[in-house]
Amino acid sequence: MASQLTQSKKRALDDMDTNTINTSTSDEEISKECENFQMRDVMHGITNIQNTLANLLLRIDGQGRHLDEVTKDIRGKHGIQERLENVQEQANDTIYITTELQEKQKKMERELSRMKDYIVRLEYCVKTQSEQILELRSRAIEDNIIVSGVDEKAPEIKNPENLVKIISNVFAVEMEIPAETVDSLQIYKVFRMGEYDKHRKYPRPVCVQFVNKSHKDIVMRHIKVLKDKKSPIRVSQHQPEEVREKRKHLYDVQKKYADRNIETVIKGQKLIFTQSKTVYREKIGSRPMADEIISGEEVKIAISTGKTTEDNGNRFAAHATPVDSYKQVRRSLVEVMRTDNTTSANHNIYAFRFTSNDGTIHEGSEDDGEHGAGRMLLKTLADNDINNALVVVSRWCGSKIGPRRFTHITEVGMSAARNMPVPV
Repeated sequence: MASQLTQSKKRALDDMDTNTINTSTSDEEISKECENFQMRDVMHGITNIQNTLANLLLRIDGQGRHLDEVTKDIRGKHGIQERLENVQEQANDTIYITTELQEKQKKMERELSRMKDYIVRLEYCVKTQSEQILELRSRAIEDNIIVSGVDEKAPEIKNPENLVKIISNVFAVEMEIPAETVDSLQIYKVFRMGEYDKHRKYPRPVCVQFVNKSHKDIVMRHIKVLKDKKSPIRVSQHQPEEVREKRKHLYDVQKKYADRNIETVIKGQKLIFTQSKTVYREKIGSRPMADEIISGEEVKIAISTGKTTEDNGNRFAAHATPVDSYKQVRRSLVEVMRTDNTTSANHNIYAFRFTSNDGTIHEGSEDDGEHGAGRMLLKTLADNDINNALVVVSRWCGSKIGPRRFTHITEVGMSAARNMPVPV
């Protein structure tokens, strides 16, 4: 028994020594394996770092090439920097040009302002000179009379000197001036006005020039005899055409006031109201002057145009616009004058008609040197029942066309009136 225990202990001790030796060997292996594992991790980490560094270097290289391209785009030929410099240069040029244009505009504005002042002054001078010329013309023919309705007989045509005897006979027989007075009249010259035309409907008027005004006044005092006898012969003071047309206009105005039982009297070139002693004035005022036309803005009203007619170098064009008051007539007339090329015309004839709220028809016209054209245009509008309209006819003169000009004026005027955007 004791022997067995001893052997068992001995085996146990041997096992313990064996285990101790095994354990020692196992720790060494474990330690070595750990070192190997750590080395592998380190190597793996180094490899990853190397790969990462390689990738980073590739990326840096790629970025470098991209930076080189960007640098080339910026600083190379035709690059951004060069283009920016070109843009800056263009901007500087633009600023310079703009500044230069502004200076030129200011200079042009100053020149236009001076030109406007000069045109206004020139227009005033022309108007004054025209009035002075008209006055001189009136004085030059103040000793003359016009005899109308005297037939053109064969003896006169063969020998124009016989016209003096014919006129003297008119004074003695038709006007009942005493023979001795007729013989004492000092006549400087007698002649027919205009060229002879066998197809002419009425005989040409006769101009009689006296030596002095007193002899003319003797004849003029016997005009009433012709009216009382209802003679076809008429005797009148020789006046410039402008003056005659203005007096005809005043007679028309006087007749309208007479229809309303308002008494007026014509003295010279004025229509005077008998009761108030005031002078008649056109309600739309005088013709628009250069200052009023130049100073305006763009045309803002509806303006219709008519057909354009040309005849022997003459050109006729017309504009029309709706109106319903004297104020609108004035404003519209200025607007029409601002349309292209209108002010360059030799004559701008106009006529207007409108009906006020009380049913009264108001009308007027202006010849602008084309004597009789305004009244004829107004009559044409009235005959065609054109109402609430202003019609302006412009004429650029060429060679003489005689009475045909009136036909053209009325035709183009009516075409513009019918093209108006509103019913008339």
